[in-house]
Amino acid sequence: MAQLLPPNLPLYLYRYRSLAPKIGDDGRPRPVVTREIEALRTPYLFCAAFETMNDPMEGFYSPSRLLRRRDDYERIAREIYQGKVNVGIVSLSDTKENELMWTHYAGNYSGICIEFYAGRLLSALPDTVDLIRMGYDDVPPRISGQDATSTDAAARKILSQKKFNWAYEREWRILGPLGQVSVNSSDVVKSIYLGSRINGLDRYSILEAFEKSAVDILEMDVDGYKHEWRPVQGPRFAKSKRSHRKNTR
Repeated sequence: MAQLLPPNLPLYLYRYRSLAPKIGDDGRPRPVVTREIEALRTPYLFCAAFETMNDPMEGFYSPSRLLRRRDDYERIAREIYQGKVNVGIVSLSDTKENELMWTHYAGNYSGICIEFYAGRLLSALPDTVDLIRMGYDDVPPRISGQDATSTDAAARKILSQKKFNWAYEREWRILGPLGQVSVNSSDVVKSIYLGSRINGLDRYSILEAFEKSAVDILEMDVDGYKHEWRPVQGPRFAKSKRSHRKNTR
């Protein structure tokens, strides 16, 4: 029998983030860029509840016929639901070049995309966290009686699959406790990519916050149906300046 190996971890993982202001309890808009900078500099990731995801089919599953026939099926179903409620989600992708992702998750190109060193990030996450590559199908994940022996594991299995129409996201997902999850390393971020429509104040805040760091800041330039990345700060920017000086001598 052939051995099934886990998927290879890509070199980098990406997190698209909107910087659109949030309305506070007092009805006033609150800047989001400050929160994003704090999360990167602390650093931590925020694991959100599955019911807050934008996919209304998130968390659906198909119990097997034998599982449905069990006398304790209703109890198992409640425990699986509670397991899903207790799992927090961080959504990542293995590409920064997806126009739909820039639109849906980065504020119509006014947000950012954070590039993580995937291996460093994995090593810096606590043992209570799983990093999984999402599966996609046109039928919900099947949960059997064997799956139900651990309702927490069943919940994580369910949250590791989405409908096939979402496959364009190329999602990798962190599953962990709800709320803030500490990242036990300060060098997991390689680059921050700025959308072409980023607000001037947000751009300034990011450049100022990472001015003396090793994080590259790159800005999107759109030309027709294409876009390119221009370094504006960090090691790549310094290297491009040195190269320009050398070529103009």
